[in-house]
Amino acid sequence: MAIEGSLESVDIQDIVQLLNINHSTGLLHINGSTLKGVLYYRDGDIIHAAAEGLNGESAVYILLGQSEGHFNFEIAEHQAEQSIKRTIHDLVLETARRKDTINKIRASIKHDNVVFLPLVDVRIPHLRKGFNDFELQLLGQLDGQTEIKNIIEKRKESAFEVFYVIYELEKKGFLKRVDIYKILEVVEFKKLFGKSHEVYLSTDTTAEWTNQSMTYANCNVVEIRTQNNTFGQVSMVEKSNIEHGKIAIPKGIMTQFEVRPGDKVLVKPILHPS
Repeated sequence: MAIEGSLESVDIQDIVQLLNINHSTGLLHINGSTLKGVLYYRDGDIIHAAAEGLNGESAVYILLGQSEGHFNFEIAEHQAEQSIKRTIHDLVLETARRKDTINKIRASIKHDNVVFLPLVDVRIPHLRKGFNDFELQLLGQLDGQTEIKNIIEKRKESAFEVFYVIYELEKKGFLKRVDIYKILEVVEFKKLFGKSHEVYLSTDTTAEWTNQSMTYANCNVVEIRTQNNTFGQVSMVEKSNIEHGKIAIPKGIMTQFEVRPGDKVLVKPILHPS
């Protein structure tokens, strides 16, 4: 049975169950604006899935959660190896559970730019006990500088799995969320003897970072991101005479970042300059 259509008009879960009832064998292609993937059927069961670098169950739950795009079932024999052993019913239920869970998590972690600091040093052998490998890896990656979105990009697990583990680690007190991003107004630094390769921040701004965690006490590099998405790292000096909420930038660096006085930029301290 060959079927195709729009996911805006047909529920993807109705499609997968229909193919199950008909004991279909083939490939269900799902093509959305942001996600493309394939569900591999054999005798009505989903035996494998692939989507955006993910395979198996991680890919299934993403694809079964899609509500936009186009679907097309291709009747075909295939050589996909079985990576999924759950029934269609179980997969649909788990997709619904994950949707509810991620909605709860998103009520707490509202965007992908959140930064966390670990409150346990898993480099110490006896403190590693009680954590699984995935948790240990995330605790090592969450360094008070790296954003969640950057971690997701580097991992083989799905975004759901990364968010879920981070959410649980924070609930258990092993992670601290830190508010290090500052939206600052650009002013030109005109002092005659100022260094042309440094920017200047108020002591109030650097004190706020230190209050978040002493980890940021010795930072002397910041990342600047502009509204035009120009970004980079630059040396920073704190000065008491810089107005709070401002960042003083020499003309040369202003040109480099394509900003002018009065522009707003996003600034964060860099623990490990690149």
